[in-house]
Amino acid sequence: MSYFMNNLMGESIDSPDEARIRQILTELEKADDEHTDVSLGHESGWMLSAFRDKRLLWENVEDPDVSAREAALDSWDDVIDLLLELSRGNIEAVEAFGWDS
Repeated sequence: MSYFMNNLMGESIDSPDEARIRQILTELEKADDEHTDVSLGHESGWMLSAFRDKRLLWENVEDPDVSAREAALDSWDDVIDLLLELSRGNIEAVEAFGWDS
């Protein structure tokens, strides 16, 4: 399955490994009003966007009938765990997370 990650400047990186995902997340230290997040997108249309405050946005960018959901996580390890689940195509595991309505 195919996935990609957008860094803070919006550049797309194809199939980053865990080390590269962690590196991209460190870019959030430089987030500003114009460049606010990094995201991991899966070929299924699902996308996880991560923000500096460890908030995540979960959405299906190809299905406008699916409402976007958010969650604030306690640790960067939790953020990485969800990003890795999505990179593996484990949509069910990400869906099962306790998203805010």
